[in-house]
Amino acid sequence: MPNELDPGIAEQLVTSTISSLNPTRANKVICTKRALHSALLAAVREAHSIGFLAGQGKQHEQLTRIGSPERPAWMDIRLDDPAELDRHGIRIRPVVRESLLAAGYRLLGDLRWVPGRQVRGLHYVGIKTERALRAIVRRFEEAEPSSEGAVQQ
Repeated sequence: MPNELDPGIAEQLVTSTISSLNPTRANKVICTKRALHSALLAAVREAHSIGFLAGQGKQHEQLTRIGSPERPAWMDIRLDDPAELDRHGIRIRPVVRESLLAAGYRLLGDLRWVPGRQVRGLHYVGIKTERALRAIVRRFEEAEPSSEGAVQQ
């Protein structure tokens, strides 16, 4: 059903939440209320982010389609061109760039509504790199005069 959470995403959310609670050798989870609260809050935030970004992508799909006159110019910055990235002040390590390209992300705009968990699932992309990529996209969104679809997170 389109209104339900994807089973794979749900499984990832639950697995990461449980693993953050550090199960014992007997595979039992013993934690404080504070640790449980923190783990559940992280899972809820991640689920919200996934849904929010998907909704934003759907809502602004027509505006950001390649060839659309309203499409922001920054979305067409090619990830496979180090000179163009340098020209725009974007620093991405070569191994991360190769991982992004291998996953099918060719333009900076391709990363606009991709959930952090999906980006972190790529080789050589950890939480710091994912946050840096998100900051790059946010910087361009905020600089765009008509950034109607700017992600507010």
